[in-house]
Amino acid sequence: MSTSQGSPEDQRRTTPPSSFVDPPLTPPPTEEKAFIQAARVLQLFQARKAGRPVGRVPWTRFQLVPGEYDEIRTQIERNESLHGYIRNKIRYDYDARSLQLIVRMPTAVHELFVAGVEDAILSQLKAIRDGSGNGAEFARRVQPARSTVIYLPVEGSLGNARSKHEPDASFWHSNAQYPGVVIEVAYSQMRKNLSRLAEGYLLDSDASIQVVIGLDVEYGNTNSRKATLSTWRTQIFHTGDGDELGVVQPIENEAFRDDQGNPTNHPGLRLRLKDFAYEELSRSNIGNDDREIVVSAQQLCQYLAEAESRAQGQELLGKHTIPSGIRKRKRSETPAEEVDSGDEARFHEQEQKAAKRAAINDPDYETISTKSGSSD
Repeated sequence: MSTSQGSPEDQRRTTPPSSFVDPPLTPPPTEEKAFIQAARVLQLFQARKAGRPVGRVPWTRFQLVPGEYDEIRTQIERNESLHGYIRNKIRYDYDARSLQLIVRMPTAVHELFVAGVEDAILSQLKAIRDGSGNGAEFARRVQPARSTVIYLPVEGSLGNARSKHEPDASFWHSNAQYPGVVIEVAYSQMRKNLSRLAEGYLLDSDASIQVVIGLDVEYGNTNSRKATLSTWRTQIFHTGDGDELGVVQPIENEAFRDDQGNPTNHPGLRLRLKDFAYEELSRSNIGNDDREIVVSAQQLCQYLAEAESRAQGQELLGKHTIPSGIRKRKRSETPAEEVDSGDEARFHEQEQKAAKRAAINDPDYETISTKSGSSD
């Protein structure tokens, strides 16, 4: 964590700490209104579990009201089958400050690109581990955790509420409560929220998370293949009222791939070994044996191009061919999953109510069509 304010050239974008706290939302006048979004969230989860088409929008946001997130969790926990499915198959975030729930549905390009970047960082950590000294010992305790859930306390919230996040990738030291490095891949639905998400990671972890990395990709844009890199870090600001912990953006939307899909001359993603754990831990363990970890613009472009190629050309990839004349043995029959009649009736009622309300103009909800498979 930096302790000096830095020059304008070094820190291009500074967000005053006072802007991170939103005013509390006004509770709706009726109980029925309070649970409109809860029904819609459950509808989406049930539709995905049942295999019904819900589109492939990577980032669907629901604006909740006080108490609604607890209602959603209660309904989920009452349905053991749905609870297990969500735990294993669905990624979602909850911001306890803004009361927003975000359901993540990453694309194949997204997942493959993240895997490439993660592997590039891990391979360099492994090289450091094979050496000797404090840096090697420190690196042996750092592991990738992909989208492992991060719970962050929110000061001033009712009932000591916590935010829940499932980042695209993260790296954790075994002696740290929070990861040191968090990676998020942005796209059109998420882009405008990425800075706010980074601020939440950094401030709500009390600067235990050292750096948030944003990789912004122009998914589906036929006119541009541009991709950019951003980073966020914490910084101490000296004010007339005392020192304040804030967030700065040392790298802001800098292109590592141009509109034609070619690597730029950008230096790429550059990290230090000390970034992988909170300041006190890294300082006491690494000492003067810090190392640099670099993923160049050329590498980032390579991983992104490979992800795009693989996702777009699945049907062209090789597969095993069964020799002619060999039949597939009939599979053993598995009884269909039993559905509790009470759960089925309750969800049917929720679906009917949600369908009626979705027809009403509600700007706080990104409509999900389970019939057409589209999402607005």
